[in-house]
Amino acid sequence: MSWPLWAAAVAALPIVLLAVLVLRSHPLTRTAWLVTGVAAVLALLVFGLDLAELGVATVRGVWTGGWILLIVLPALLLFEVLDRSGALDHLAVAADRLAPTPGRELLLLAFVLPSFLQGAAGFGAPIAMSAPLLVRRGVAPVTAVAACLLGYQWSVTFGSMGSSYFMAEATARLAEPEARSFALRAAVVLGVSAVVSGLLVLRRGRSSPGDRWRALAIGVVMALVLVAVVAVQPALGSTAAGLAGLVACWVLLPHRGTPRPGSVDLVVAAAPYGVLTAAAAIGFAVPAVRAAFDRVPALAPVLPGARAAFGFATPEAAVTPVFRPLLHPLPYVLLALVVAVIAYRRRGWWAPGTGREALRAWTRRSRTVAASILGLTLLAAVLTDAGMVAALADLLATVLGQAFVVVSAPLGTLGTVLTGSTTASNALFASLQAEVALAIGVAPAVLLVGQTAGGNIGNAIAPGVAAVGTAAAGATRREGEVLRRNLVDVAVLLAVVFVALAAQVWLLG
Repeated sequence: MSWPLWAAAVAALPIVLLAVLVLRSHPLTRTAWLVTGVAAVLALLVFGLDLAELGVATVRGVWTGGWILLIVLPALLLFEVLDRSGALDHLAVAADRLAPTPGRELLLLAFVLPSFLQGAAGFGAPIAMSAPLLVRRGVAPVTAVAACLLGYQWSVTFGSMGSSYFMAEATARLAEPEARSFALRAAVVLGVSAVVSGLLVLRRGRSSPGDRWRALAIGVVMALVLVAVVAVQPALGSTAAGLAGLVACWVLLPHRGTPRPGSVDLVVAAAPYGVLTAAAAIGFAVPAVRAAFDRVPALAPVLPGARAAFGFATPEAAVTPVFRPLLHPLPYVLLALVVAVIAYRRRGWWAPGTGREALRAWTRRSRTVAASILGLTLLAAVLTDAGMVAALADLLATVLGQAFVVVSAPLGTLGTVLTGSTTASNALFASLQAEVALAIGVAPAVLLVGQTAGGNIGNAIAPGVAAVGTAAAGATRREGEVLRRNLVDVAVLLAVVFVALAAQVWLLG
């Protein structure tokens, strides 16, 4: 299908408008809904959808957003429970005692700990928790925030219970085999990024003999666990990799013969994550259990197709992703929540009113998160069903051809810099990357890996994420200094991702 140039220009308007408004510091939630309204008007007046077809796109967007929110919102509640009970403080105290040298402090507090926290929370929380610990150990606030942003970024796609990954999978509308390929390819590339990130973080401070091989060993451990777990359940990738990193730190960082922190508090504090990982591994990887769970009826309503202008059409199809009640991350996060409350009560960490405080904080945060995600998934659905994504993809494929592989990751980075979120970047650009991939004869999984890996890297220079860290570390309004410190390392990471993508194209197609 060949699109007129003017149609591609009109299709770009919503994305350009979103970029301009966000750069002018308009709130992302309000902007997402405003731009969705603009896209809907263009879909009706220019791209030929009727009201019924626009309604179908709306249902599709709400379904995708709801599916993702059933992961994100319980994960945020789990984080609030850990925070309000003091379990995170116990983890932080233990971290203080594990690292005896400045270089090892950076590895633990700017690389491993925020990556672990990203597995459950995300949305800036890992930086807000980790950077102040470095400041307390004498690291300059700007240096601390910049190092944490650089160290944790690799974990974002499979963090927050995999919300960024699932956003990319859903908006690109991948079939299950394609989704598995995307997950594994992404895990491999992000594992490499993890190893490089650890070495880059170590350069931010004064290192001691042996620190470099320790950074390499910890990065490799987390990379291998990431790949192994993502093959079973993407939602647990960063959680499991972060846990493995903490164990590696426990073994490798202290001086020989130095006593470790009290292990009982650590085990209790990390118990929900251990249960979450073990339960999901059983549910997804044990063949007999998986077969039993597969027999539970799935929910996937079939939606009618649409016929837009310029000959573009979408077929009648079931919504994606399919909701499988026992093969969705939701029941496993709920189990972890129950374990957390019981364990912390028995340990004496659950003061009267803790539950109310956690629910109150969770409710405030959830409103903003839910509104943002729904606005972005609706925008992605309208752009896709109206053919606007296809029009842009046709233009980019014609102009750039195979060279689009070079800009795949930087496009993801741009999306995160604009929106402050890999999830939002994937909502905007995942379907575009998949369409371009098909147009230039590359597997969609390859460009989607570039999209989400580049989106992760964007967190290291995203003003919104940096602002969360500077506020927590006592460096408010110094975000520009933080971002400038990370520019060179961001370029290094983008080059690493490009080499990995090129290798995938060459080896796997």
